[in-house]
Amino acid sequence: MPPPPPPPRLLAGGDHHPPPTSPSSPEHPFLCAHLLLPYPSPSPADLSSPHLPHALAFAFLTHPSPLPRHLPVALHAAGARFPTFYQAFASALLFLPFPLLLPHPRARLLLAASELARAAAPGFAPLLGSLLRRVPFPGDARLLEIFTQHASFLADEEPQLLASAVCAFLRLLARNRLSPVPSSAECKDCEECRSTKSLEECRGRLVSFCVSMLRDHFHVCALIGRDLVRCLHELALVPEFQPLWRELILDRVGDVCRMNTPGWCTAVVITVEMETQLLFMMNSVKWGDQKRYQLWFARKHLIVPGGEERIPDIVRFICCGYHPTNEVLQSGVIARWAVIGWLLTGCSKGYVVANAKLALFYDWLFFEEGRGSVMNIEPAMLLMVNSVSQYADITNMLLEFLFLLIDNYDVRRKDAIARCVGSAFVVLVKKRVVPSLEPLTCCEKLSPLLRQKLVAFLSGPNPGAAEDSCGKPTDVVSKETELKKSVCSS
Repeated sequence: MPPPPPPPRLLAGGDHHPPPTSPSSPEHPFLCAHLLLPYPSPSPADLSSPHLPHALAFAFLTHPSPLPRHLPVALHAAGARFPTFYQAFASALLFLPFPLLLPHPRARLLLAASELARAAAPGFAPLLGSLLRRVPFPGDARLLEIFTQHASFLADEEPQLLASAVCAFLRLLARNRLSPVPSSAECKDCEECRSTKSLEECRGRLVSFCVSMLRDHFHVCALIGRDLVRCLHELALVPEFQPLWRELILDRVGDVCRMNTPGWCTAVVITVEMETQLLFMMNSVKWGDQKRYQLWFARKHLIVPGGEERIPDIVRFICCGYHPTNEVLQSGVIARWAVIGWLLTGCSKGYVVANAKLALFYDWLFFEEGRGSVMNIEPAMLLMVNSVSQYADITNMLLEFLFLLIDNYDVRRKDAIARCVGSAFVVLVKKRVVPSLEPLTCCEKLSPLLRQKLVAFLSGPNPGAAEDSCGKPTDVVSKETELKKSVCSS
């Protein structure tokens, strides 16, 4: 009698990955549960088995198409009887390394996420949030479909998740608009080509979803904070967004820009792997050792098709999504401003450099003492001050760009923006981020014109004194505050 066929695989194997029978393999708990409960059409006794979540997840991910009806029935039967089951099932799916999933399990994971969302099951929100950080990928249209189907429910019950989806899809559209990845003639079936094709096929639905959410659930989208305006500025020339600007956004720009961008929002637009490696650099890599890690990061994430277009989002994450503790600041590891300086000098595309500098200074344009975090504006100041002695061209470039922003970013609110930028300078000195501004105002290596302009700007009226420097709060602000309270309390 021939031996039984081996169980199907979940992950793409390789020399660097342990086999599924190894306890160190992510597949191991799924395989063990599958061998203990090989037919997850559970009896009443099986519903209480601790192995059922992994066994049922294995069946969901590997069963040939079409998926038999008894698997979703078993999922919801176990969830109805044991409230902790849904959470265990979702946690099992979260445990899998998504980039290594084979195509069939990857598609089935989206189906499982849809089933959990349809049942409003505990644990579905972290699973969908995790999937958001893996777009684009073959099958992302299914993820978009899940958010579209459950938008009203998410707006009421999981507003942060819906706002994360809007932010992730807006940034995806912006990166693709600026630098669409061409399909290679030599490679028509690689991961990048399949991802690009998938994204192009669902571009219209992505635009429709974002426009619909902004019209119907603007108070939820406002949870994104001022980065919502930054995202929409990059899409202002897309025809579908132009009526939205005229009818909805222009009147609310000042109010939305007063809202700080939360850290979770800047994290959702970079991958989990990017976040892990950036945090490792800024928490563990000492000064002088950073070059090999920077090269490692660049080869993995930046020197790839469409990689440079992610630099502005990485800069926003470093500014708003990661605030080091005092222990880290004193430990001798590479500082945030140095990582940003490396990213800026490594850009080869002019529009990416411009967007990255805007990302660096964005919080300066709307900074209000008492409302904004000094940690958001600290990297730009330290980068200018620490570069001025040896790399004055970087400081010149940043100061010149800052004054261009003050004069041109929003002409209607030019005076308010100037007051906010001036307030940022004042607070940075007051909080002892820098002892004084003399390294900028007295350094002869800087452009004389820029120094003169900076001194004149700093000598003007105190910008921090104007209470309404960026406009009065409106109903949108109060709704956003209420939603933040509900998100934090949950």
